[in-house]
Amino acid sequence: MRFLVVGAGGIGAYYGARLLQAGNGVVFVARGEHLEAIKKRGLSMKHPRFVFDELVTAVALSEYNKGTQAVDCILLATKATSTRAISEELYSIFGENIPYILSLQNGVENEDILCEFFPKEKIIGGICRKIGGHITKPSCIEATGNVETLIGAIKRGTPTNQFVQKLCFVFQSSGILCTITQDIKKELYKKLIINNGVNAICALLQIKTQTLMNHEKLNKIVYGLMNETALAAKVAGVEIAREDIDSMFELIKTFDSIKPSMLIDREYGRTLEIEEICGIVIRNNESQNIDSPYTKTISTLLEYTYKEKQ
Repeated sequence: MRFLVVGAGGIGAYYGARLLQAGNGVVFVARGEHLEAIKKRGLSMKHPRFVFDELVTAVALSEYNKGTQAVDCILLATKATSTRAISEELYSIFGENIPYILSLQNGVENEDILCEFFPKEKIIGGICRKIGGHITKPSCIEATGNVETLIGAIKRGTPTNQFVQKLCFVFQSSGILCTITQDIKKELYKKLIINNGVNAICALLQIKTQTLMNHEKLNKIVYGLMNETALAAKVAGVEIAREDIDSMFELIKTFDSIKPSMLIDREYGRTLEIEEICGIVIRNNESQNIDSPYTKTISTLLEYTYKEKQ
């Protein structure tokens, strides 16, 4: 299968390298010094169970040529803050004749934004979990974790279902653990429960997940954050049971200790996905006249302290 990996950071580079090493066609989209370094030296990916160091095809999105670099699937692995801008650029290239798009981003609104530009049957929701990854220097990526992938069609139908099954097989054949879900919206909110539970607070305190979860008082705050996220899911028609929250809370305890994406972004001075992770929880609950004191407090403190240090 042929892939266009938009966003060659920790997530995109990991998936792209796995797919390329298994014999699939991959074009990486990057920018700035990272792009120039990849063009010059190739892509280096280090993971405890996977090492990749090869010359690859890398372009800026504005340089991509759909005529000579046709693809079957666009793998979107950018920050959620850029989804709308990326969608506009992809539309200028493909119009509505877009290949299938698989989003592997944080947040629950990326697929909705993509559906504003492209046919729903071409959009596939995806979740990558138990992975931490980041650019250590231009063209060099480090990642860790027992990576798991969950994918599902936004609008189910025979052609889309067939493609999702084929995509799952290609991932599995590339050493990427992958399963298919019939309710990707619920799974996206379940991931948001974990993200809102640990991402912002780890960035605020500048600690890894296990340090957070092994602290008796801090992990109670995590549970409060997760519960607020479950309440927010109701706006999307998604019901998260108390048993689901408990199981996800226990799941975080068993994760490899990682730096969540917001902590990594803070360390490198990048834009934080506060609105895309915390903001959606606050807004959804406000629409139900429900307060989100844990999420408001953590996100406000993070935003304030991060801006003050910039």
